[in-house]
Amino acid sequence: MAEPAPMVLGGTAIKPKERHGWERIRYIFHNPETGEILSRTPKSWALITGFYIIYYSCLAGFWLAMLNIFFLTLSDSEPKWLNANGLIGSSPGLGLKPGQIDKLIDSSMIAYNMDNTADQGTPGNENYVAGTDGWVERITEFLKPYKTCNNTITKCFDISSFGDCGDADTKYGFEAGKPCVYLKLNKIFDLTNDNFRTEEVLPEKMPETLKAQIKTAGFPDQTWVECHGEYPADVEALKGIKYFPETQGFAGDRFPYLGKTEPAYQSPLIAVQFADVTRNQLVHVECRAWAANIGYSKRDRIGINHLELLILTDEAGRSVGS
Repeated sequence: MAEPAPMVLGGTAIKPKERHGWERIRYIFHNPETGEILSRTPKSWALITGFYIIYYSCLAGFWLAMLNIFFLTLSDSEPKWLNANGLIGSSPGLGLKPGQIDKLIDSSMIAYNMDNTADQGTPGNENYVAGTDGWVERITEFLKPYKTCNNTITKCFDISSFGDCGDADTKYGFEAGKPCVYLKLNKIFDLTNDNFRTEEVLPEKMPETLKAQIKTAGFPDQTWVECHGEYPADVEALKGIKYFPETQGFAGDRFPYLGKTEPAYQSPLIAVQFADVTRNQLVHVECRAWAANIGYSKRDRIGINHLELLILTDEAGRSVGS
């Protein structure tokens, strides 16, 4: 039996055996000379597999432990950080209904032909003008939960005093050119608004008409709402505004909102009817909520809701896009 070649001592480099084609590929998957599979021996594969199983098991266990500790700090019935301590803060936004159709979702303009129930053209086209039916249908759908108000609903909100703004038979004033919109404060858990209860705390920039109304009402515990034309031309075009309920505010006993403890809670509404608006003229309207904790920023739309009204007669509506 031939003796193995002696090991060369002091050698600086030994040229590895060259393999080509399928032989090279086969040796990558299994090297019969060393027993390696994909460049590792079975023992090496067993060691590294065991290491990663232990490593990731410990990592997953640590993550689950930290997640469980985090959940122990949370409540199922309320947020961890409330009001001023949370990201939302204690200044609720003022929401507006009815909403737009999907294709015009980014528009705040309530524009329609008061003499036509059907839409003219297709949304997005230059000749498009909404009829009254679409607006009426969206309002009816929005008000449906309020019309089924009963004693099983926590803090049920009654809209029976809304006049035309609560009556589908009157088309919520749209066909008469006296459209209704609906304002509500965005829900913030456990927030009670800091309402104005004395004359001394009334803001200097509050409209004098609203100040007079608050004084006449005797400073009730409610968050007030006031709408007006944004610019002088709008003030002139917007001659009459009605509020429902006539108290013109969100009653303090409707707050706070307590989340899951009040699963059937209904947000209070203020219906605003623009009862006398100049036809065929774009009118900019700003509605603002008034309470000491509610901020105001026209740029960031804080504490306000802005909309435009464009009530067209049939003649003006048909001329759009022509």
